[in-house]
Amino acid sequence: MFRPIHSFNKLSQRTQGYLLVLFTMCVWGSFSLLSRVTVAWQISPWDVIAMRFAFSALILLPIIHHQKDWQFLWSRRSIILALMGGVGYSCLVYTAFALAPVVHGAVFLNGMIPVATALLLWVFFRVKPDRNTKIALSIIIMTLLAMTTMIMAGAYHFNVGDAIFVACAFCWAGFSVLLREWQLTPWQAMCSTVFWSAVIYLPIYALFIGFSSPNASIVHLGIQGIFHSVLVMIVATVTYAMAVARLGAFQAGGLSSLAPFMSALLAVPLLGEPLSMVMVLGLIGMGLGTVQPWRWLNRS
Repeated sequence: MFRPIHSFNKLSQRTQGYLLVLFTMCVWGSFSLLSRVTVAWQISPWDVIAMRFAFSALILLPIIHHQKDWQFLWSRRSIILALMGGVGYSCLVYTAFALAPVVHGAVFLNGMIPVATALLLWVFFRVKPDRNTKIALSIIIMTLLAMTTMIMAGAYHFNVGDAIFVACAFCWAGFSVLLREWQLTPWQAMCSTVFWSAVIYLPIYALFIGFSSPNASIVHLGIQGIFHSVLVMIVATVTYAMAVARLGAFQAGGLSSLAPFMSALLAVPLLGEPLSMVMVLGLIGMGLGTVQPWRWLNRS
């Protein structure tokens, strides 16, 4: 039972980080696919967010109470992390997807995360990117510009949803940078995000939104609730925090931003969605910018 954990601990910190990012990418990629399925299942995104925070809080609160280690929850840092990486990011991203196409999310949200992370590190902590990071940022920015040009050529007019996607990118980048800077443990980061997201969002949901999926089946609601609360909110938050601790905010955030592009590839056979040239260009450019294969060539 403990052999896989023992083998994992014997790996180098960087190798552990890459494996953790890979697992996080799989969860977040599945998140994009299941989020698209909610439309066919007639489930409101606001109900998904409520289940995500409520179920995860119900799971974690007894554990926190049993451990009698909740002092860190009352810090200002815990609330800020929840506002940025929990309730704030979730509400922004669902609103943006309601106003703009999914491919725009891949471009202006996930494509912007590495750029936003590097910018926040420089502005607030005076951390200048090294040579390899500058090359990666140049590739990502050129890819974003090329993809934007291709989208505009398709006669699409940008709207407020695209601006919200950019705000989402800075929100998640801020969460990643603060995780690294404040050096909270993965457990503390996850508990803070879950607890305060539930405290902030659920009363607003109960008073002003309410249950909005009367035609959804209990089975579909259960699948969405368990996946978004256990895998996305709890497990993936811990693995991402562990990856940030081992790889840094830029590299962990950049690699994780490939998840929506990978889910777009899976959506072709699973959901019958077309694979556009914009998405192909994004996969190539973001892949080069985040994986940075020249680092391995230099080591060789």
